Amino acid sequence: MPLVAGFSATPVTAILSRSPVREALRILTSEGIVNMPAGGSGATVRTRSLEDLVELYDLRISLEPEIAKFVTQGAMRRDIDALRTLAEKMAASSSVPEWMRLNFDFHTTLYKLANRPHTEHFLKNLLSLVQPYTQTNIEWLGGRNRADDEHAEMIKAITDDDPEKLAKLFVTHLVAARDQLVENFEAEDKDDPLLHLRGFTSTTPS
Repeated sequence: MPLVAGFSATPVTAILSRSPVREALRILTSEGIVNMPAGGSGATVRTRSLEDLVELYDLRISLEPEIAKFVTQGAMRRDIDALRTLAEKMAASSSVPEWMRLNFDFHTTLYKLANRPHTEHFLKNLLSLVQPYTQTNIEWLGGRNRADDEHAEMIKAITDDDPEKLAKLFVTHLVAARDQLVENFEAEDKDDPLLHLRGFTSTTPS
């Protein structure tokens, strides 16, 4: 039966080239989001672990304070206004997915202001990898209000040209999220279905 009057049903493989799909999977694999077997078939979403959580946040805690002075040096008025707009939209948003997108844009904007492209690329990759954890913290653990407040403080530190304050805020921001997630992770039973729905698994013996 035609899907739409006047048109016949066409197999998806006839209208969708596999090349864009393969390229998308290649990118997701390079970012650690998808596991791709050697044969190139049977790709699966990578399951997150407690060990991943700690390692990824610790990397960000080590690296992000190092760009603080470059961010304050590179930020122009229009950049600060753009950050403030993102922060205000986050605070006003009633949608977790929208908040997540705005939060991603907020942090990638900070990375770009440092004008250190290799560091920016690495930090963006780390930011992509922690998105499942960030969503858990925001949606399930009540971390949103604190995150919104800390974003506003970061903007003030940039406005005041205070790289030391900004560096400390980066650390505070990340340590609070990491510790909250670790505490929740360790409190959850490894067989709790909610744990798996959130994309977490523990490789630590019980």
